[in-house]
Amino acid sequence: MGFVKIYENVFRGTFPVQEGALGSLLARFGPAHVVGHPTFRNAENIGAQLRRGMEAALAAFGEERIAFVISDGTCTMDRPDTSTLDAALGAAAQFFQDLVPSLRARLLVAATPYDGYKGDRTPGKGSALKLLFDETAHCSSMQTLILLDGDLRNDFHPWFRTFAAVFAEHRQNWQHRPFFITARYARHFVDASLTRFIVGPLTTLMGCYVPGGISGDIVLSAKAVQHEREAVWDDARRRYGTDIATTLDNIADPQTVLYEVYLGAKLHDITDEAKLSVMPGEVIGSALHRLLHYEDRDGRISRLLVSQDPLKRPVVWGPEKTGIAFIDPGYTNVFDVDRKRETLLEGFARHEKAMKETLNPETFRAVEDRVHRLRAAPFHDTAPVLFLDVTRDFWIRLLYESLGHLFATRQVDAVKSCLNYLYTAAFLEFCREKLEHLGARTYGAVRALQMRLGVAPEKAERFYREEVDAVVDAMALSFYRGRRAIVEEIRRRTSAFPVPPR
Repeated sequence: MGFVKIYENVFRGTFPVQEGALGSLLARFGPAHVVGHPTFRNAENIGAQLRRGMEAALAAFGEERIAFVISDGTCTMDRPDTSTLDAALGAAAQFFQDLVPSLRARLLVAATPYDGYKGDRTPGKGSALKLLFDETAHCSSMQTLILLDGDLRNDFHPWFRTFAAVFAEHRQNWQHRPFFITARYARHFVDASLTRFIVGPLTTLMGCYVPGGISGDIVLSAKAVQHEREAVWDDARRRYGTDIATTLDNIADPQTVLYEVYLGAKLHDITDEAKLSVMPGEVIGSALHRLLHYEDRDGRISRLLVSQDPLKRPVVWGPEKTGIAFIDPGYTNVFDVDRKRETLLEGFARHEKAMKETLNPETFRAVEDRVHRLRAAPFHDTAPVLFLDVTRDFWIRLLYESLGHLFATRQVDAVKSCLNYLYTAAFLEFCREKLEHLGARTYGAVRALQMRLGVAPEKAERFYREEVDAVVDAMALSFYRGRRAIVEEIRRRTSAFPVPPR
């Protein structure tokens, strides 16, 4: 059936999700900018987020037209839960009622399920974005696609103002080149585990360090969106592996100008345990497949491993240029030290075979010994907090061995499983270090602190700059400096792999 008009310039998508319906709607409206929100069970937040976004977009983009599209996974053909769609459309209609006609004419809101689009039933953020990527091909007026997660509580005025300034500077300096914008912001130290320990280091293997590679909040020029339409969309990419794949594809294109913009903080719902049970494997798997894709296509990984080339960085817009001051990520209660301990103990058996296949024997024994030590260690209130002691140096070594195994054998599943377990251990060691910095060294102290876990406001900016961001950046750069070790790991595993000469 396509789209049903709810209010002037407000439309609801219906089942079956028709190919070309959203594109035709956008083409008739003619927006310069499309703002896409992938959503899943965001009914409590999306209405307020949409209102803030529309207010900010009207203020930032002059007389240009802007379309907001909610691509929702809450409502499916098997589970017709329209709560998120209803919240978005209700908020849009109410907002439009209060606008003067000249402003109302500059906005369009479309909220639609994506389930079944082009015959695919895969649930996930990637499928939500696939609808947006493909349908905007019909909208020749679109200059930029702005993608923002559906759980944000930020004030969007500074974000959209910054985006508009980047667009203007890009037109002046590189008018005919595509661009890709990633976000840099403060995130709670128990948040962004994949961003910090997987994505950052792996982007360096493409020659450019992009620490916000799966920030979830990105902007693509119309030309950059074409990468997404041409890509192969496997299951991992359709679920949670979309952001890292998009990042690596844009790094790979020498014509694309990469930007990293400081946006203060990401104020959102920190990832919970249910999501963490599936998301890491899909993100890691998607990243590994893309690395192999580019190695097979032109051997760029092999060349980089032995090159002397300095690591590139995006064009950086820091706080001094965006004008956005530090925003404290605040407090959370999602970290549970006992659950994290159990995750390591229970998860070892599930990933043991993959780790044994992937790691060098002595390294696997070191991991196994750490698990035995954790299992035997006390965890009463006065006992010191213990995880697997996967320090950042040890984590880099584990990455080298895992990637060596990947490029020598092409065994993505084993390496994915191995890293899925070990990145968790590395991140928890990082968290233990930060908890100790905050004075919580024992299980009892952490159990008391975790109910409201955060940093005193007067200390937060320095803490996140020096104890979190600087530490993570240094780890990624250390990984890149020692990358030749991956060549040695490849040689350990096979003599058939075409290793470049020294």
